[in-house]
Amino acid sequence: MGIWSFYFFGKLFLYAGGYIDFGVWLNLAFALFLLLPLPTRGWRIARQLAAVPAGIALLYHDSWLPPFRRALSQVDNLRQFDLAYLIELLGRFVNPGVLLTLLVMLAVFILLSRKLRMSSFALLAILLGPWAVNAVAALRQPAPAATAAASVASASPAGGAVVSEKPATGDELNGLLANFYRQEATRKVAFTAAADAKAPFDIVMLHICSLADDDVAMVKLQDHPLLSRFDLRFTNFSSAASYSGPAAIRVLRSSCGQQPHSELYNKAAPECYLFNQLQQAGFTPEYLMNHDGHFGGFINDVRVNGGLSAPLDTVSGVPVAMRAFDGSEVYDDYAELSRWWQQRIARPDARVALYYNTMSLHDGNKLIDSRSLSAVESYRARLGKLFDDLDRFFQLIAASGRRVVVVMVPEHGAALRGDRLQISGLREIPSPAIALVPTAIKLFGLPQAVPPQSIAAPSSYLAMAQLLAEFNANNPYTASAFNLADYLRDLPQTEFVAENEGNVVMRQAGRYMMRNPDMSWTEYPKPGP
Repeated sequence: MGIWSFYFFGKLFLYAGGYIDFGVWLNLAFALFLLLPLPTRGWRIARQLAAVPAGIALLYHDSWLPPFRRALSQVDNLRQFDLAYLIELLGRFVNPGVLLTLLVMLAVFILLSRKLRMSSFALLAILLGPWAVNAVAALRQPAPAATAAASVASASPAGGAVVSEKPATGDELNGLLANFYRQEATRKVAFTAAADAKAPFDIVMLHICSLADDDVAMVKLQDHPLLSRFDLRFTNFSSAASYSGPAAIRVLRSSCGQQPHSELYNKAAPECYLFNQLQQAGFTPEYLMNHDGHFGGFINDVRVNGGLSAPLDTVSGVPVAMRAFDGSEVYDDYAELSRWWQQRIARPDARVALYYNTMSLHDGNKLIDSRSLSAVESYRARLGKLFDDLDRFFQLIAASGRRVVVVMVPEHGAALRGDRLQISGLREIPSPAIALVPTAIKLFGLPQAVPPQSIAAPSSYLAMAQLLAEFNANNPYTASAFNLADYLRDLPQTEFVAENEGNVVMRQAGRYMMRNPDMSWTEYPKPGP
């Protein structure tokens, strides 16, 4: 088998570190193919020529990269990336520590192969290596009684719920996921016409690309003044997605329960479209972005699948703040929002609901006239600018004295930190570091300041839509003694289930379980080396 023995040793090392998966039977079949005796030199050369692409394909199959069919579907998007960003992404796949260890292993392998038949050890490693790795991992886990992770809930004789100490099987996890979607399909938020016309207010939804709780923590901007200005903050809010298109569809359909990813591209019931509901309640819908929206068909997702039919406001005369990863222009957030605000206050509409989408934080964007920055440095600079811009916008609203409800709800995170399964910037798997996002609400124009509130319960878009419906039905600006806590009672909770085309990540009893494209379930690894 020659150098191919090292191929298997290297893959088992990566498997032990959690960097790839390892299919025992496929790898064993490949090893036996390499060991099969062949009668002539020509046949052996042909086998080596066939083995190279087969080995690469098997390594790709064992990696956490998206299925090849999914990767091919993204080729057109990848072609739009500029060359500098593509080179940067390729560089992120190189882990110096792992590469150095593999080089040391190769040197040891070469020395040992002079004395030993390494193919025998490779076969043994293929058969026993994964078992040994899993056995060691199991020994490191806490006792089942102490952690009910991935446990199965069953009915007790008393009618309550008990938690079995037996880990859930793949079928049981599939059942829990199916039950989640069955329950979500029954949940809806009803909007009514505004009951009181004395104090109309506007709604501004700030839909922010690439902003997760984990990203804010990594660049240490949790104490930015903007975040202290909100009246309500969700600290356990799931965006349920890790790409912009699905996230936009989900937030624009937030008046119905969470849908499976496959249903996002089917027509929904009319009452599921949030801005349709707001329009029927008396709000004039408006649409604004700080980018052209063509990448990934974002505009189509907003229009067709999100049901937002309002005309897209123009950006003429707004300064360019940065260049996107595909070379397109990204406009200054404050300039966009302040320009819209001046137009808004000049209009006679009693109620306006704005959907504003910003991609200022998208991976690979570059500030105009900035020096070369690392990914983390660039993100911190761009996030600081975005927070400053929004803070200035807040001050503009506050100075006007007008009544406005502002909702900040990110699409998904930037995957700035990365982990063993995904490099920084890769968001194919909707991990908690990507899908847990800092969502918050600010009510401008209240007659008095209100004590800030936070919601730690697992939440998602339905809770946000419920709050907007409550504000519309029970106008906080006409209440004699407004108490925000009254609006937070019985808000719908939504457990963490995030999904893309090939992967599902579900929180179960404190751990995150991932369903792979082959429908098998594994635990998503905790952050760390």
